[in-house]
Parts: sequence; structure tokens; C-alpha cells
Amino acid sequence: MAAVWGIDIGKAALKAVKLRRTKEGLEIKAVEHIAYPAEDDEEQKSEHVNDALRQFLIKHKVGSDQVVVAIAGLHAFSRFIKLPPVDGTKLTQMVRMEAQQQIPFPIAEVNWDWVKIDREYAPGEEVEVGIFASRSELIDGFLRDLREVNAAPDVVTIAPLAVYNFVRYNRETEEGATIILDIGSEHTDLVIMDGERFWIRNLRIAGNDITKALAERFKVPFAEAEKLKRQASKSEQSKKIFSAMESVLKDLVGEVHRSVGFFKSQADDLEIKRMVLLGDGAKLKNATKYLSEQLGYDVERVQQLEQDKFIIDPEVDLDVLKNHLLGFGVSFGLAIQGVGLARCAIDLAPEDVKINSQLRTKAPFALAAAACAWGALVLGHMSVSSATDKVNKTVDSAKALTRFQEVQNQAQAVKDVSAVEAQAVPLTALGEGRTFMLELMSALNDVLPRENARLPDIPADWLDRELPQQLQQFKGALERDKTHEKKIWLLEMNVTERTEDAAGGAGGFGEPTPARGPVRKFFRVELLVAKALPQGKQDFTIRDEIRAEFVGPLVARLSGAPFFIRDGERTPAAYGEASVGTLARLYQLHPAAQQEPGRGQAFPCIAVPIKFEVGLAKAAPPPPPPAEGE
Repeated sequence: MAAVWGIDIGKAALKAVKLRRTKEGLEIKAVEHIAYPAEDDEEQKSEHVNDALRQFLIKHKVGSDQVVVAIAGLHAFSRFIKLPPVDGTKLTQMVRMEAQQQIPFPIAEVNWDWVKIDREYAPGEEVEVGIFASRSELIDGFLRDLREVNAAPDVVTIAPLAVYNFVRYNRETEEGATIILDIGSEHTDLVIMDGERFWIRNLRIAGNDITKALAERFKVPFAEAEKLKRQASKSEQSKKIFSAMESVLKDLVGEVHRSVGFFKSQADDLEIKRMVLLGDGAKLKNATKYLSEQLGYDVERVQQLEQDKFIIDPEVDLDVLKNHLLGFGVSFGLAIQGVGLARCAIDLAPEDVKINSQLRTKAPFALAAAACAWGALVLGHMSVSSATDKVNKTVDSAKALTRFQEVQNQAQAVKDVSAVEAQAVPLTALGEGRTFMLELMSALNDVLPRENARLPDIPADWLDRELPQQLQQFKGALERDKTHEKKIWLLEMNVTERTEDAAGGAGGFGEPTPARGPVRKFFRVELLVAKALPQGKQDFTIRDEIRAEFVGPLVARLSGAPFFIRDGERTPAAYGEASVGTLARLYQLHPAAQQEPGRGQAFPCIAVPIKFEVGLAKAAPPPPPPAEGE
């Protein structure tokens, strides 16, 4: 089985674990921990994360390995509900209807998934279901940032579910419920695990709150307070340091009490027996003792991996694994889901990512099937030769016409391999063009500016003001920020499927292609793209910017195998190009701006039509001559 990478992108470090499923257990093939400064500024944080990802991808060749990532629990919605006992098909329909009611956003604007709590139910007992969702724009932005450094995840789940899957796999089932507390830098994930049932909640109190308390107590910068926290157990001022932390830990204890009380109101039989700590925040000196005294549970850190569950490859860096085991909980859980051993396998990835992942996973099986079919074809021809030899020997020895006819009929039956050929030929063309629209949409998403999803910065007290003042402030922010000038709008898109033979004869969708050689499929793409025309700039300058910022990157994105791209006008020597047509000046892109003054912002734009053709070929074909009638 292929290996799986679980990659946890945290506030201050990238943590990754590579697992492979074997008959003896899960084999740990590699671990990685890349620390970077914890930044509040989003741009600086993004730079640190991208640098860490590039460093990771240089050191570890991911290749065909599956990659599983997670979004933070605070960015996700979770709800556990009970439904009437029905069969699988009806349950799916009921969950979908319930999701529309439970998720606090329009269902079309979220990525969501669900899981049935797999336990024994009494006859007529209601079925427990967990629903999980996150805003589509958030996940799309997360994936877009990863693609910038050529990281392409196959699965997107939620961090607290990964923690649950790790602890559930690493520990034997115990009587009573277990609280899992994963204390990170920005937030703490609380998971209650009770047999097959579980509940999750995100707590705002985390490691950074402790650091801030230390910074305030000792009057030192945040970075120095962070060092104090990490070295508390070795410091001569350990008692003073812990005293400063105590107020934050009290708040954390209060949040745990409130969470347990809430979940007990939903499950009367819930009885907490113990607590397990994960995350870098769990390294704090005396944290286990303090929490145990305040909560009344047995509290322990995750100290080791169970030997009967994990096998460690000799090449694994044991120092990294040992020193950062508490922080690897999410990474292990992600990889465990990837190898198919997760108790809760939620996937919030967009549909195109899921389809591409499935195709990539099934491609080796398709190739194997094709190889088997062709192997059968070869064996059939070998059998033909063998049967013919037997016929000749029989004729020479027996000289019996009837025997000759009988053996000849047998040989003729072996020669009839048309059924095998009918199965093999379609397999050779498996996948041709099936993912083109996904590829095209993914390419457009990759090359459109990041500013397209960005709004100008507005004052913190914006929501406290009256509506007219809000509108005025927002318009002022637009004028100052000039966000609209950085955007590129895709106004129209038309894709036509075509076919052509090797000589360049083309036919429309559904039209027969003149039989002048092997047929290949291609797509004619016509786009209308616009960009704002700021005062003082010339029309042709904006056209050149569209060419450089959109057309060039799009051509480059679609030029890799197995695609070829050429000028949509089918002009000679135009391979690898896209034509940019006559400029057009537009105003007020908002469709209601002209009918309802004040609703949309009016500014001039330059729109250019773009045409190109994309095809599938093992090698780049020469530009075809213009077809008749074009």
C-alpha cells in the first residue's frame, strides 16, 4: 500500500508524519518538525509557512504518496444529532435535509461531511450522527496557498478529529470516558471519547495566553516570555513562573468544567474517568499535577507509541519523534485517516480534489487491468500459434480429414479474440478528457490574483456605526485601498469539445470526424477577461497586464503533459500560444449598477477576449491547417 503523509501546519511549526500500512501494523517511515516564528501578521505568517513547506518538499519527495491536511477546529462547525432508525439510503437523505437546518450557512457555501456513530443500537433506538462543515471560501483559500508551493493535498479534515483518531488508535479502549486536551499556541482542542461516542469543542485559551501572562508578570517581550515558558522546568524561578501561569490554567479548568457539563446535558450516562494531554502546551511543568488536582481526574501526557500498533523504520529520526511526540498528535491522526484506519474519516475537500485523488489512486489499478487485458490478447495469439502447430502434426500423422477439420475448428475458436480486444481497447483510453474541466477550473483558480477574494481593510469599530456611515467608510476604504484595480474578472467562459484526426481535420461535438488518421480530442476555450483601467493608464497597458498576469500563467499551467495548447485562431506556428483579441472598454461591472444608482461602484475596465485550444496528446502536435469553413 502507498505511504501517506499527515501534515499539520501550526502557528509556530510544521509537523509531518509518514505512515505505511503493513500486516504487522503501521510503519512510521519518516517524521519532520520545522519550527518558524509565530506571527500575528497574516502575510508574514504565510511567508514562514510557505518557506517551511518548500523546505519540507525539498527534503522529502512526496511523489505519489497521499497527503492529508487539516484546518483548525475553530474554523469548523460540528453538531451531533439523533435521527430515526432507517436504512442507509434514507439515512443519507435525512442527514442532508438535517444538515441544511443545522449548518448556520447556506449549504451551497460550505463543504460538509457526516459520520454515523458506529455502535450497537437497541431495536428502535435513534441513530447518532455527527455533521461537520466549514466555509468553502476558507478551504479554497487554504488549498490555494498550499498549491503556491506545489503542495497538493488529497484530503482535508479537522484537527480535533485527527487528534481523536490518533488517541483512539494508540490506546486500548478503556471503561469510562476520556478527555483529550490538545493544547496548541492559539487554541486548545477538547475531545471527549466515550466508547464509540465522541464530542469535540474548541477552547480559546491556549499556549499564547500563558506566554502573554508571563510577559505581563515579568515585564518582558513576548519572545522572551516564550523562552521562559519553554525553559520553566530548568529555571531557578520555576515557582514564580508557574505562579504567573496559574491564572490562565484556572481559566482553562473552568472551560473544561463548562464543556463537560454541556456534554453531560446531552448524554446523562457520560462519566469522565481520565484526561490525556497533547500539544506543545502540555510540556508545561506541573501542568498534569495541577489539572489532576483541580479536575479530579487522572491526568497524563502521551508519553509513547504503543509497540503493537506502530513499527518504526530504522531511518526515522528518533530524536525528533521523541522530542516532539506531544506535538505530533494531529499529524499521526491525519496519516491514520489516510491509510484507512480512522474511526472518523471526515473529508471536507472540494469535489474536484476528491475526484482527482480517486483517479490518481485508481490509475495503477486501471493500468493493471489494461495490462491484464493486453496480456490476455498476447496469450490468445500465442495459443493460436500453438494450436496451428498441433493441427499440422495431426494432419501429418493421422491423415484423417475429419480429425483435421475438428482441430482446425478448435484453432479457429482460439483465434477469435475479438471479445478480449473489445475489453482492452477502451482501457487504453481510460481517462482521456474526463478531468479536463476540473483541470481547467483548477488552472483558472491558480492563476487568478489572490486579491480577487480580498476586501479592503475597514476600521475595527465599523459594525458599531450606523448603516450610512458603514457604507461611507467602505467606499472610502475602496478608494484608498484600490483593491479593485488589482483584481481580474472572468466575465464569460465558453468551452466546446472537438475532435480532429492526425491530418488536422476537425469536427464539432457529436459530429463525425473525417477518417484521415488517428482521432484525438481537444477543447476550444473562449474567455472574456476584464481588469480595471486606473486614471492615467492606457488601454493597451492594461491589455499587456492581462497578458502577463493571466494569459501567460494560464498557458504555462495548461502546457504540461498530457496537455498541449495552441492559438484558438489555429494560425500557423501558434503552438503554445493563446490569442488576445480586440480591446473593449466596459463600465460598472456590477449588473445592477446602471438600474440602481449607488448599489455598485462605477469604474472603467478593459475587457479582452482570449481564445485557445487545449488537447490531449503524448507529444505536442504541429499546428493544424485551418479546417474548411473556418
